[in-house]
Amino acid sequence: MMKLSFACVVFVLMAFSTSTLSAQQKIAYVDTEAVIQEMTEYKSAKSEVEAYGQQLQKRLEKQQQDMATYYQEVAQKEQEGRLTPKEAQEAQVKLQQMQEALQKAALEADQKLAQKEAELTKPLYEKFNAAIKSVAEANGYAYVLDKKLLLFSEGGIDATSKVKAAL
Repeated sequence: MMKLSFACVVFVLMAFSTSTLSAQQKIAYVDTEAVIQEMTEYKSAKSEVEAYGQQLQKRLEKQQQDMATYYQEVAQKEQEGRLTPKEAQEAQVKLQQMQEALQKAALEADQKLAQKEAELTKPLYEKFNAAIKSVAEANGYAYVLDKKLLLFSEGGIDATSKVKAAL
């Protein structure tokens, strides 16, 4: 019973605050993804990140190829009977170390790629946020939301084209 009355109070407060909010303040939304993807800075940053990712990938592939070559050499020696048990054990340890180094390098490459992307897109998002602020101030919007966050919109204003124009 107590939970039911509390839920009713919360519902009434939400309904009241929503009705007063919409009567007094304008709420707009922007399709962030559409705006960002049309920015020339985004296209430039995206191609630079992709090129950097390809460089990192080539390094990983080289390291992987070196490991595969070593493994084939060891396997051939073992097959020919030219490998002592001690050499086989040493080769196994070396292969394990190479595998660990490859995994570490892959993790570092992912981190470097994410860092590079963040570095290149930071100015782009700063410019985008400045455009949103400018459009909000010019049009009297109290709130500007990302379109993806909306579950329901009745009466909201689509400010996407205004933000595109501001950029």
